[in-house]
Amino acid sequence: MLHTITSPVTDFSGVVAGVRFAGGTAETDDENAVAYFLRKGYTVEPVAGDATPTRPSPEQHAKTADDAKTAGRARSRPKEG
Repeated sequence: MLHTITSPVTDFSGVVAGVRFAGGTAETDDENAVAYFLRKGYTVEPVAGDATPTRPSPEQHAKTADDAKTAGRARSRPKEG
């Protein structure tokens, strides 16, 4: 989910936690950066209308895990005989 971050220093321009600020504000979808900014006292607000999920749904996670388990496996062949 996209968030708007507001710096405690109103006119700050620069990079913090890999996020570029201009005029005291920035936007990011990096949840680790968002957590950092919350801990450090920045104002963090979700961007209205952004429907980007922050984490995969349980169904998406299960599918990804199953795909990872079977990736690179050779298909078994019937025994000759």
